[in-house]
Amino acid sequence: MTKIILTTLLLFLFAIGSNAQNPVKTHEGVQIGGIKQWIGAIANDDSKPLLLFIHGGPGFSSRAYSKKFIKQLKKHFIIAQWDQRGSGITEAWNDSNNPISLGVMHSDTKEVIDYLLKKFKKDKLFLVGFSWGGFLGLDYANQYPEKLHAYISVSAMINGDESERTTLASIREEAELEKNSQAITEISQINVPFDSWEQLYFQRKWSAYYSGDKASQKAYPRRLFQEWSDKWMSIFLEASSVNYNESVPELNCPVYFFLSKNDLVANYHVSTQYVNNLVAPSKEVVWFSESTHEIPSQEPKKFSQELIKLVHTK
Repeated sequence: MTKIILTTLLLFLFAIGSNAQNPVKTHEGVQIGGIKQWIGAIANDDSKPLLLFIHGGPGFSSRAYSKKFIKQLKKHFIIAQWDQRGSGITEAWNDSNNPISLGVMHSDTKEVIDYLLKKFKKDKLFLVGFSWGGFLGLDYANQYPEKLHAYISVSAMINGDESERTTLASIREEAELEKNSQAITEISQINVPFDSWEQLYFQRKWSAYYSGDKASQKAYPRRLFQEWSDKWMSIFLEASSVNYNESVPELNCPVYFFLSKNDLVANYHVSTQYVNNLVAPSKEVVWFSESTHEIPSQEPKKFSQELIKLVHTK
């Protein structure tokens, strides 16, 4: 009898142990695309679904602002971040002469996702693409929908040139109505596609001004655009010429669009046109009224809540 009781107790303890919640906190240098790239993940429970947040830019790591939304998300997901080549820790680890191209960035995205799925023993993940990260994410969702629970497009780059043209017309009209001579002069120098980093600077400067985004006006000084352009301008222009309305008219996974009507960077008119035309098993728009372009950092609480809803939906 004692032996039976002991055996039963051991089996019970084993069952508890096998279902135990194991926290996750990783910071790794992983060989992706032939170079060491930083990938981090955090969760309270490793049995939760996997979510990868692809940051914007190109060239701007999410680590500076992600704490605002990770606090809640780590209770419901294994939330992973990745410093893309040329960004953050990955940039610090590598030679600045390593080649960067759209093809390489798309390939890196696939390798990172394959690595995370294998590491955490998952068949699928939730993929969140923010801004430039949405450009990478939408291409991945198009090619590998079977690996996604859902794709979440946040202020994404969908048809960059058309977005810039729509915004340019809007801020030109605003400047003329306001009779703002400095704005009129600088906006008059802008062509789309952009011919120089100065034109991109003027576009972002007055887009921020007329959308009421004072934080962005202060965060992106003129010299930053010049420094950024040496590495990223050609890739940015190439990506801006891609029209996902034409190249990805259909997605074979559920898709959510997190948008703001104050967003003049990834102009919401262009985004909503894509949503309306897109064919997908299911699609939904979530509006953020207190944000401009930077939804994850400007409305982190709602951003977290809306992502958590997806877990219950799926």
